[in-house]
Amino acid sequence: MEQQTIEAYKKHLFQQKELLNQAIAQLKREFVGIDQVIDRIGESITSWLYFPEMQERPVIINLWGLTGTGKTSVVKRLAELIGYGNHYFRFDLGESSGRTYDIQDSFKDIYENCNGEPFIIGLDEFQLARTINEEQEEIDKASSRAIWDLLDSGKFDVIDFSYNMGWLGRYIKKLDSALLKGVEAEKGIITANMDIYNTIMQIDEDDDDDDDDTPVSKEKKNWFVNDTSLTSLYYIVDHLYLSTNELREELEKLDGDETVDFLIDLYKKSLKPKTVDCTKSLIFVMGNLDEVYSMNKNFNPDINADEFHRQSKEITITHVKESLLGRFRSEQIARLGNTHIIYPAFNRQNFLEIIRLELAKISKKVKDIYGLQLVCDEKIEQLIYEEGVYPTQGTRPLFTTIYQIINTRLGKILNEVYFEGHFSDTIRLSVSEEKTKKNCIPVEISFLKDGKEIHRLIDQQLLELGKLRQEKFNDEQAIVAVHESGHAILSSILMRTIPDMVLSVTADSESNGFVLARPEWNYVSKKEIINRLAVMLGGFVAEQIIFGEENVTIGSSSDLQKATGLATHVLYNCGMGYARVTFGNQHMLSTPSVILDRGEETINQEAKAFIAQAEKLAIKTLEEQKVLLLHMADYLSDKRCADKKTVKEFIRKYAVNFDINSLIEDEKQAQQLFYRNQLKKLVEEVK
Repeated sequence: MEQQTIEAYKKHLFQQKELLNQAIAQLKREFVGIDQVIDRIGESITSWLYFPEMQERPVIINLWGLTGTGKTSVVKRLAELIGYGNHYFRFDLGESSGRTYDIQDSFKDIYENCNGEPFIIGLDEFQLARTINEEQEEIDKASSRAIWDLLDSGKFDVIDFSYNMGWLGRYIKKLDSALLKGVEAEKGIITANMDIYNTIMQIDEDDDDDDDDTPVSKEKKNWFVNDTSLTSLYYIVDHLYLSTNELREELEKLDGDETVDFLIDLYKKSLKPKTVDCTKSLIFVMGNLDEVYSMNKNFNPDINADEFHRQSKEITITHVKESLLGRFRSEQIARLGNTHIIYPAFNRQNFLEIIRLELAKISKKVKDIYGLQLVCDEKIEQLIYEEGVYPTQGTRPLFTTIYQIINTRLGKILNEVYFEGHFSDTIRLSVSEEKTKKNCIPVEISFLKDGKEIHRLIDQQLLELGKLRQEKFNDEQAIVAVHESGHAILSSILMRTIPDMVLSVTADSESNGFVLARPEWNYVSKKEIINRLAVMLGGFVAEQIIFGEENVTIGSSSDLQKATGLATHVLYNCGMGYARVTFGNQHMLSTPSVILDRGEETINQEAKAFIAQAEKLAIKTLEEQKVLLLHMADYLSDKRCADKKTVKEFIRKYAVNFDINSLIEDEKQAQQLFYRNQLKKLVEEVK
């Protein structure tokens, strides 16, 4: 490579690098909570962007996440920012999974515009292109075969089976029928029996309901292939001729029979497969694998977004491939490669940033159109968060709530400004502390001119989730308060884990309350099984202690199922009982709660003993901590939620025979519990 060429190439590479850096920075400004995802995408496309000439196979990047986390929009925006907006082809495999022609048409577009050149493909809703159904039976989808060829070698053949090919086949038959009935043609023009030609063509077209002709008698020349039909023909064979004029020149050389033979030849040529070359493409595979997100089926808006975010950060490529095995064959999964980028769920701060970004967009639009400065304070942001955030459902419910709270009030605001005469330069939205109605919250709209308030309007906002979160001050809340306090106290005392939150009222109709507590360690040892079982039984036992045996409610059914499931699981699958063998599938959900095989009756007896021992421990602990139980339950009977700080304060004030410093509140403390220290200690002894 000559020096001048080297310098030009270096300049080009620097330009591409700067372009990518600017694109990454812009994406981080526009999309919240996925900086690491954007960085990984940037790292993964550098070779494709800088050295496309070296590429012999497509570069495949897999993006997996929950719905509404920004997979599709990030890829589309990236394509625009790096100059590939017109060379980005998106396939919605959910919409087109059963429609071969949709995919064929898109690949025809690629063939005609950028075959063999660098371009970007987005395979969206990829989880719906499954080749194995829920019963693990193979599905043969003709529409997706080209997709798998694309992911394999980047080259594949397509045949145009479009409507136009069907039209051409019928049109050839029309012309052949006209010739058989006496129509004659020379040099492309009808020379005899024009009336027969008109009759045959008109009848066929009426029957087929085609709109591709004009009456032959109105044309200047009696073409055997009329002008309208010529246009339709050219659409099919435009890869063979530069223009309709060139095609007409060919037809002007032919008589009737020669014209039919010529059209048959064009039909055959058009049916020949076209090789689509995508070897230099960048392919984004995008899909929702909800099952790898542990809380994905829980639509409770009171789920802690930070905890869901933390759990999502623990998802690995192994989890993704295991999930994919339920939808695709192993060799198909191999074609996806190993670049799997996993979107984290949004945490609380991410949701608030998204709210602020969306409010800023609305404010800018109001300013640009009406010249008004729209300001929304933190109380409005908090209202939107509380009414719009379902942590497991991404941003879509949130955007709907923003529209309902902000956009729907713009008409009322503009009416006050332009029709009522309250001319302002700034509109400020807040939540008023006054004039509150049941199940509503007052939105205060202030109209300001030169920094001074000239008008104020109070508009009630109906609360959907807010009314469900309101304290009930009834027996139901008291029962839940006692129940959840039992779980929370046993988690703190026996597992040394303070819950992140304890709720006695939630917005979820399927759940009256819950405790969110997670030990900082990820393993389960034999010595803690009874403690974990006791925590699960804590709600049931707390109700017994406070309300008496006869007043215990049926709300503990799921707790008892979980406890029984854990007991049988550790015995049946994990070898934690008398016999050091396992009997079933290594998954807790598949473990039977009761072992029916008489030869395994020992496991049933041991499981019963585990549950009895755990219940005894729960009773002993909660009786000892009864004052703590009463105070915490009393608090939760009036307040819907106790956070980690509040729970810890209750323990500090009311717990007996318990060292609060023994609580394990971070990962570093958990790592020093036993196993590593024991290993190092024994290694030192044998040195």
